[in-house]
Amino acid sequence: MNLRDLQYVLLVAEHRHFGRAAEAANVSQPTLSAQIKKLEEELGVVLFERDSRNVALTQAGIAVVAEARNALVHVDAMRDAARVHNDPLGGELRLGVIASLSPFLVPDLLERLQFDAPRMRMVVHEGLTDALVASVVNRELDAAVVATDVAHEGLVEIALFDEPFLLAHAKGHPLGQRPMAKLADIGEGKLLLLDEGHCLRDQALDVCLMDSVDTRVKATSLTTLLRLVEMNRGVTLLPALAARMAGEVELRPLQDPGAMRKVRLVYRKNYLRDGALDVVGRAARNVAAEMGIGN
Repeated sequence: MNLRDLQYVLLVAEHRHFGRAAEAANVSQPTLSAQIKKLEEELGVVLFERDSRNVALTQAGIAVVAEARNALVHVDAMRDAARVHNDPLGGELRLGVIASLSPFLVPDLLERLQFDAPRMRMVVHEGLTDALVASVVNRELDAAVVATDVAHEGLVEIALFDEPFLLAHAKGHPLGQRPMAKLADIGEGKLLLLDEGHCLRDQALDVCLMDSVDTRVKATSLTTLLRLVEMNRGVTLLPALAARMAGEVELRPLQDPGAMRKVRLVYRKNYLRDGALDVVGRAARNVAAEMGIGN
């Protein structure tokens, strides 16, 4: 039994298909099948039930997969420990960033880290909050930049910066005639939001003290949202870092003190490279500060 055998088992359990598992492992299907069969003989149990259409875990297979996953987690931790000892700011760091923040933070963040930590190789994954947090917990990511309180006992949160919301509306919109913009005024316009699953949608509802929005128009990206606003289909709340992509849309600061989202860095409590994350966090704060955004 070796680590590769355990990885093969996890891939078959994930894909429920020997061919796709072999492709993911970059080996031939006969090679993978032979190694699985050899492991089953060594353990004295059948791990997978096979027929012409399906591959399913046996009860023994379920138990073995759980232990295999734990074993590989510990191996990763051992590698992390060795890497930290050799070069705390070197090697790969896998960072998740929420989709409503990534395009506006990541390019400048990577450029700054080239100077602050030139030996660090950043691998950035963009996604939704729940998926990113799950990936941090499962050790698929080292850390994630999010804008919600994750409230997970196994994770640490570090405040990065407060990002204000701006009121975005089309040129000539009646709200543009007001001497100052307030959240209370949004009720007079049609509020456009991202689709369900985006934390930015929930944050906008929270700051506007709304439970839901009576609209069938829901965008999957800020780019689409802004184009709808530009066409005067409604108004929206735009995170301040995204202001440079507003185009012809008019942006106005809100007078309400709570009209913001708190951006934070989350990582596992037992993560060994906290020094590297300190560098990443400081770089993110500096990027935001250069755009006039901070705590």
